[in-house]
Amino acid sequence: MPALATTHSLNDYLKLPISRYREQLKQGNAKYIEVSYTHRSKPYQYSIQLTKTSCNYGGHRYWWLCPKCSQRVSVLYCAGVYVCRHCIGANYGSQLQQPIDRLFSRADAIRQRLGWQSGVAHGIGERPKGMHHSTYERLVNEHERVTAKIWQSTLDKLGCTS
Repeated sequence: MPALATTHSLNDYLKLPISRYREQLKQGNAKYIEVSYTHRSKPYQYSIQLTKTSCNYGGHRYWWLCPKCSQRVSVLYCAGVYVCRHCIGANYGSQLQQPIDRLFSRADAIRQRLGWQSGVAHGIGERPKGMHHSTYERLVNEHERVTAKIWQSTLDKLGCTS
């Protein structure tokens, strides 16, 4: 069994997506954006460089240039100074999940798509109106396989199987 994750997830950091500045960037030809904030009682004020790329059907898309490594990214994360995820060294939350957590996440995703109540203990619900019967059957079969793995893993963990 994999060891528990001891590193931080990107969910632990404040994030600064470039899309937050979309309206401001449409107004002109910006080369940088000034940021000013307080993090852990320490004030920060500096500018973050921008770059842009041309889109296939016209226009352009803006990107941050990481203040630490100058890599082009769409999201910066606050570790005192805003830097890219590579400089922080953190992983996405899904990369830190244990195998049983992945099974629960998949089961909940299927249940959400089917409009059922979250949680494998709630059983199977009705076919959503407008969903093809073949799609419903495929999702129910996958849900059954995933829940069987969850129950088997739980029983194995409790030592109830031989």
